[in-house]
Amino acid sequence: MLKVISRFVAATLWLMIAVAPALLGLLLAGPVCLILGDLNLPIVASFTVIGFVVGAVWAERVRTGMGLSEFWGRVMANPELDRY
Repeated sequence: MLKVISRFVAATLWLMIAVAPALLGLLLAGPVCLILGDLNLPIVASFTVIGFVVGAVWAERVRTGMGLSEFWGRVMANPELDRY
């Protein structure tokens, strides 16, 4: 049972790292659609997919390098976040 919970937590941490660049790609698609003059769904989808692929590569490097929980701990223990 503990292995299932551990794997779920690891998958959640991996997904949070992978989704961050996908959201950035989604936000970057907005100005591109504004420049083109219409909401073009293939452009929005391609920016989001490219962001997710970059995020997946980044999450895998973190997982095989320092580890997901250590990385997330370093991000959350940043003293600059305590001010907010």
